[in-house]
Amino acid sequence: MVRTKMESIKLNSWKEVTEYIDDGFWQPTPSYFEHIVQHNSYYPNHAFSKGQLASKSWLLEKLYYNTEKSNPTVAILGSWIGVLVEPLHKHFEIERIYGIDTDAEAIEKSEKLNQKFVQDSWKYKGVVHDVDMLDCDTMQFETGGELITTKPHWIINTSCEHMSTLWYDTVDPDQLIIMQTNNSKEFDGHINPCYTVKEMQEKYPLGNVLYVGELITPAYTRYMQIGYK
Repeated sequence: MVRTKMESIKLNSWKEVTEYIDDGFWQPTPSYFEHIVQHNSYYPNHAFSKGQLASKSWLLEKLYYNTEKSNPTVAILGSWIGVLVEPLHKHFEIERIYGIDTDAEAIEKSEKLNQKFVQDSWKYKGVVHDVDMLDCDTMQFETGGELITTKPHWIINTSCEHMSTLWYDTVDPDQLIIMQTNNSKEFDGHINPCYTVKEMQEKYPLGNVLYVGELITPAYTRYMQIGYK
């Protein structure tokens, strides 16, 4: 079993959160930013909230410095409108990203937001599917009129508080897990929060932990770990 020291990042004010985002890895290209501005009424504003962007920037930075896997296939569970897709392709050489969510409207928006990747040999493809009904070690689903069978190299889940642990149970030891959860039970749909890093690690145990930490914001604390079972 390989363990790593837990990192705690504390942002005491929203000004500090803003500075953390500005200095971080979530830096949209001008065309991406322009698209968001032009369609600001189409996309949910809270998808680009300071808490969301700080959490995504944190994930991108720690993943960048803690993995060497090249050209992976990636599955984002509970992908919502796919805010992570563009920066993932920007910072990593990725074969394909599947964004998986039960919300068909969110998947439609994710494909519009990431249209250039959809059109580029499916560098991104949205999938309407219940994550609890997928086996992460041998995913099978239909999208774009095709039946896809795949074993993603990376399993990303930044929405663990929104779902059960069934997805985790089906991940193989050779698949990289990148997961986030938080301690807020007030938000809609948070059925499975964690209140400490220890609770997260007990609920989702990893044998080889590449990174583990907490990001403390004025609204809530987010927990993250990256590693293998």
